[in-house]
Amino acid sequence: RMIADAAKGGFKFIIVYKLDRFARNRYDSAMYKHTLKKYGVRVVSATEYLSTNPESIMTEAVLEANAEYFSAELSQKTKRGMRESALKGLSTGGTVPLGYRLVDKRLEIDVNTAPAVKLIFEMYGSGKGKKEIVDELNNRGYRTKTGREFKITSLENILKNQKYIGVYHYDDNTGNPITIENSCPSLIDKNLFDTVQKKIEQT
Repeated sequence: RMIADAAKGGFKFIIVYKLDRFARNRYDSAMYKHTLKKYGVRVVSATEYLSTNPESIMTEAVLEANAEYFSAELSQKTKRGMRESALKGLSTGGTVPLGYRLVDKRLEIDVNTAPAVKLIFEMYGSGKGKKEIVDELNNRGYRTKTGREFKITSLENILKNQKYIGVYHYDDNTGNPITIENSCPSLIDKNLFDTVQKKIEQT
């Protein structure tokens, strides 16, 4: 919108705190600045002095390249740190599954909600339908993670969640997803979990 408004001649300068706040990378920055130049608009940094001399072109390019480098390096370090946390069985974010609670970044069994999860698996594994399971949960006063009554859709993610057998899948979009066994205490017996998965596949 700002670039489009520049064509209307309503302003001559765009002021940013630092040049790296202007665009996501130096390629977008160069493209937008080229467009703005045609409209007679100049990007000015409030904290980085750049003159109008030819040398400032090189200085500006170096500043933007450095900013992009440090941003990419920080992203890489963050991903590496989260991957190491996952390997240690530490939480890397996301919703804590029903039946667990988060203590010092580790999942621990929540004695107040774990019985609801066990009931779901036991009933489904014995052949009970989802509607019957939901009615039983609500009649016993159990509630979802958000404190609401259970619905059939509430069971889908629970029944397929491998964290209930201590398995955690982590993917940081680097092309190397990892699976961590025993990442948290198992809430459901492995044989029961496998039985439930087979029943899900058959429905």
